[in-house]
Amino acid sequence: MSCILLATHGGASADGAARVASLLACRLGVPLRAIAVLQPIALTGDGLSDTYVPTPEEIEATKAALLEAVTDQLGRCGVHDCDATFRVSVSTSEIASVAHALGASLIVAGLGSHHVIDRALGGETALHLAQVAATPVLAVPADAATIPRRAMVALDFSPTSILAASTVARWLQPGDALHLVHVVTPENIAPHARAAHNGDDSGVVRLGQVAASLRVATRGGVDTTQIAGDPARALLEHARAIDADLIALGSHGYGIWKRLLLGSVASKIIRLSSRPVLVAPIGCLATMAGAAAQVESSAGVGATPAV
Repeated sequence: MSCILLATHGGASADGAARVASLLACRLGVPLRAIAVLQPIALTGDGLSDTYVPTPEEIEATKAALLEAVTDQLGRCGVHDCDATFRVSVSTSEIASVAHALGASLIVAGLGSHHVIDRALGGETALHLAQVAATPVLAVPADAATIPRRAMVALDFSPTSILAASTVARWLQPGDALHLVHVVTPENIAPHARAAHNGDDSGVVRLGQVAASLRVATRGGVDTTQIAGDPARALLEHARAIDADLIALGSHGYGIWKRLLLGSVASKIIRLSSRPVLVAPIGCLATMAGAAAQVESSAGVGATPAV
């Protein structure tokens, strides 16, 4: 059975993630798991004196403090029936690994600082997860208390953007809304994005096709819009205009040098959005392919059909 994995350090900035993760798990009828990850304690020294090496007792005390913080957080956020796991490792890689091992359908983490300028400087767990995980990642602001009801999905018709849309569609109830948005990118902004469509009309047609399929899978309403401009800026502005309470999109998984030079839409949205952000990372494609192959194998695909 799939589950939802809450990645938390027990601090107030992850309270919204805890609340929303619990509500989603209840609505979807899946277990909620929590992981508290302590990054390896660095050895420090000034080059002049002996290097400081934490003692086993100090490491255990740090672990105990972290687990206490997470336990307190789950209590104050009204989260029940949640098993917390403690790991000592690099945060994002361990979270991604545990999510894969559990077969998690979603990782929920705090969006981070309330201040946009702080997030723009990087260092965000959610941002790093969106780059390395093979599971959709939901980044939630600290003050969030409800499941999003007006979700905006950025569609470039890549498999990851379709996955983001279908993931969100499962959460919605009657009266909720799913807004599908396709950004037409000027040639001088992002030439790599032009492969996603063959002109304005094709984008509108494909939006309609995706919307039709999602209407079958969701209890919320679905509408479509095509906008133009720089993708990240246009999406953030459109989310404000329609008062969306979630932005969802797929990641293309550019390497680190391309991210540094160009930036990715997903990275910019996570760093600049004041709303929850769902990202379906490029790593999800391998997970999806593996699951499909397993289904085909168990179904005996390729065998002679029975008459």
